Amino acid sequence: MNDANNDQPVQLKEIPRTLRPRSPISQNRLDEISDELRQARNSWYALWYRCLKLSEEYQHCCSNSGKGRLKHVYGDFGDVVDMRFEQWWRIIGRYLFAERKLIPKVQVHRHRRDLDDITNFRDKIVIEVPLNVRKSTVVRQINKLLKEAYADRAVIPREQSTARRKLAKSKLRKETITKMLDLYELRIRKPELTLWQLGERAGIELDLQARSTAGELMTLQQEKVRMGISVSRYLKQARNLIWNATEGTFPSIKPLSDEVK
Repeated sequence: MNDANNDQPVQLKEIPRTLRPRSPISQNRLDEISDELRQARNSWYALWYRCLKLSEEYQHCCSNSGKGRLKHVYGDFGDVVDMRFEQWWRIIGRYLFAERKLIPKVQVHRHRRDLDDITNFRDKIVIEVPLNVRKSTVVRQINKLLKEAYADRAVIPREQSTARRKLAKSKLRKETITKMLDLYELRIRKPELTLWQLGERAGIELDLQARSTAGELMTLQQEKVRMGISVSRYLKQARNLIWNATEGTFPSIKPLSDEVK
């Protein structure tokens, strides 16, 4: 687990505006802390934290001070059961997901001597822009050069991460994952509800204009069946998501292996 180190700035790929601690505490710093926490609560990092908090196995690991099969995960993420997200983020999360190397960014070189700072041209190009040419012309020419430079490259930001824990490449949307976890939590709180009732309570939307295989508008019973199928799928995906999170892969709904089903 990372120790808190409030003297070191961090860079986070999923939160563009990162915290720059200052001493003594100023109003600007308080505003930055508030802004980072706001962004963190709505980030992929918060969803990973939430999955660990929902995992019965990880809860057991936390209650046993990190002992057990998931001790390697506990060593990084710590006790998510007894720590609210805001506290966990300030002490552990922001350092766990911090980039260990500076994130590359576009730079402007205004003097010839600046070029001496470029030690190699690997993964970069230098473009000379004459400022006595129309901006639209310059942009068109630059776009052409960039298209050629990126022709054989597949840049995936998450795969370039140097953080201790990295987010996995995924096409999942945060809104979809939030829906899965909301439904999963509702199932825990209300085990007596049917799948249809769970879907209704969670606000799962179905295509009300959908038709049966016979081409007729579906009856209420058919809608209930479809809702049950949809809710069942979401719950299964949520279980996969939570399991994979405890295995260090997030976000992923890859099916569980037969050994752990």
